[in-house]
Amino acid sequence: MLPFRTNIIILIIEFLCTVLLQIVYGASVYGWEAAGMVAIGLLPVLLVSLFSFKVNNESVVIRCLYISGIATFYYMSYALHTQGTLSFFFLALGITMALFIRPQVIVEYFGITIAILVLMVFSESKIIEEFSDRQLYVTFLTMYAFAGVTIFFVVNSVKRYQQEMEEKNEIAREALEAKSNFLANMSHEIRTPMNAIYGMAELLEERGFDRKEKEYIATIKRSSETLLSIINEILDFSKVEAGLMRIASEPYQFNSMVQDVITIIEFRVKDKLIRLECNIDRNIPRELIGDEIRIKQILINILNNAVKFTNQGTVTLNISWRGGNVSAVQREELGVLCISVKDTGIGISEDDLTKLFTAFGQINTKKNRNVEGTGLGLAICKELTDAMGGIIRVESVLKQGSTFYVELPQKIGDPAPCNFIRDEDTIYYTPTKDFQIDFIAPTAKVLIVDDNKVNRQVAWEMMKLFGFEAALAESGEEAIDRVKKHLITYDLIFMDHMMPFMDGVEATQNIRQMPGEYARKVPIVALTANAINGVEQQFIDAGMNDYIPKPIKIGELQKVLCKWLPKHKQFPIGTSLLEIEELANKQAVQDWNKMSPDMILEQLDGIDTETGINNCAGSQSAYFEVLQTFATSNLANVLNTYFEKEDLENYSVTAHSIKGACKNIGAHDIADKAYSLERAGKRGDIAFVWDHHEEMLEEYTEMIKMLKKIFFGNF
Repeated sequence: MLPFRTNIIILIIEFLCTVLLQIVYGASVYGWEAAGMVAIGLLPVLLVSLFSFKVNNESVVIRCLYISGIATFYYMSYALHTQGTLSFFFLALGITMALFIRPQVIVEYFGITIAILVLMVFSESKIIEEFSDRQLYVTFLTMYAFAGVTIFFVVNSVKRYQQEMEEKNEIAREALEAKSNFLANMSHEIRTPMNAIYGMAELLEERGFDRKEKEYIATIKRSSETLLSIINEILDFSKVEAGLMRIASEPYQFNSMVQDVITIIEFRVKDKLIRLECNIDRNIPRELIGDEIRIKQILINILNNAVKFTNQGTVTLNISWRGGNVSAVQREELGVLCISVKDTGIGISEDDLTKLFTAFGQINTKKNRNVEGTGLGLAICKELTDAMGGIIRVESVLKQGSTFYVELPQKIGDPAPCNFIRDEDTIYYTPTKDFQIDFIAPTAKVLIVDDNKVNRQVAWEMMKLFGFEAALAESGEEAIDRVKKHLITYDLIFMDHMMPFMDGVEATQNIRQMPGEYARKVPIVALTANAINGVEQQFIDAGMNDYIPKPIKIGELQKVLCKWLPKHKQFPIGTSLLEIEELANKQAVQDWNKMSPDMILEQLDGIDTETGINNCAGSQSAYFEVLQTFATSNLANVLNTYFEKEDLENYSVTAHSIKGACKNIGAHDIADKAYSLERAGKRGDIAFVWDHHEEMLEEYTEMIKMLKKIFFGNF
């Protein structure tokens, strides 16, 4: 079906052509004066043309078009005395109207025009008979009616077909959306247990196992990574299908990119009778501009394929540079990265070459049943290469090997030659080499929010490697509650993405909307098992500062901690606890001195600061001194001792002291509860004391902790 505006243009062109033909006819038969009269028929066409591009209601536009068409054609036939041929003009207009695929409008149009043609038999019979006899006119009218019925049935059938197609498209769209949701859910569901497997394996590496046991651990990690790579391939293909794959254009170091690829492939070939040969042109520019991650993905996929389908012999990687021109638009020099991967493997038959770059297109699956993979790797390579404006092709001879060729246009960042030298001592993984922690942060306050108990345990154990024990929360609601009470000022919050009832995004948004500078600025890092494209931006938009994917790797965790933990809380390995404590106390005093009075006041949650300042003769500084004294004169233990002994007389005296102190600083709720307990103690109401003692004591203790944290930096 053509676009609505296109149909309008076609209809207007038909109007113009018909009117122009009538003008020519009128000039040749009746002279130019009659032709000028006929030309007036152009006015409705021109007016409706302007009207149709200003009005958005399509039904109104169509009706205006056909009414003006009927009026124009009738006027021209009347002016030239050609009413006998009017049915042909109406039919031409009706056929064009059918382009809009509106059965109701077609019925209206043919109903009106047939009525006009029938009335003309009685009102203008003499003029009609001058042009053609009545019988012929009736024949034309009958044919016109049949044509109208036919056009109606055709349009109606097309409309039904269109609706069926739209329904099928909707079903297909829902199916695609369901598949995307399924993949997103599967990504999360699979990555969550994989996080535990991989994380525990990393933690085990820190233990003093012997070489054989560390090899077992390395196998667990490799298997986890293999499974994750399969998941990533499926998700990548889903992104490609949905049109969500984005190609970056950022500077990258060519040598580093190629060495990373070679290192990974060396690990893959070490257990096979395969030699990896690399011929890298040393004149390739040192720095290129493109999508480093996707280029790595293409190289690794092709090299992986070569290794998988080669049992013995060689796999050869060749990379060269073909200089190009300077972009007239961006004034940047362009060139082409020319890559070829040649193997001595099983090769591909000519018939199978056509299937190679199709999704799930593993060839000769019976023979290659032992070869792992989804069959998506080369299909993704093809999509990525196309997206970069490059080409990918293959040449192969069955049982002799294959050669894949890739050409990728790249911009030049630094034209100096790379002088690439292969680092043959680097291997992908060394089972006996432990990961080295660069720093410790024993005074750091970190909160881990995750609904999965195993995930919390893995993250907690990893944090211990950096010298601190993180606090744990199992839901977004609990995290919000902890931040809201402000008993602990966390240096960093790790927030799981997908949690029941309230996910990490919603929890973060709730925290950011809380009053106070702390809630707006506390670093929040997403813990995500969701690898769907665009999720990173979702985190940033929600107010998160960073993200770390699951399974959590210690190296990535270290980078995040180093980036977001306060620098004064990061200490070199080997720093003594005494030094750390002295530095921490010194820093706490400095932090308090840096705080403005308004910042201190906004942290006094649950305290009527206005009343407290008024009780100190309007002096903020005096009020702060009173609060510090209050924080150091904790009567909780004294009150609890008398409570356990059931010494109601001394209990009442202590509750009276708490009540007075709380009233002085503006802690009205606690003061009222202490007063109730004081009165109950005086009247010997032990039951009331038993029922309400714990509640008041808990609130009083939490307030003491809050004040100590604000003024002394401890708990």
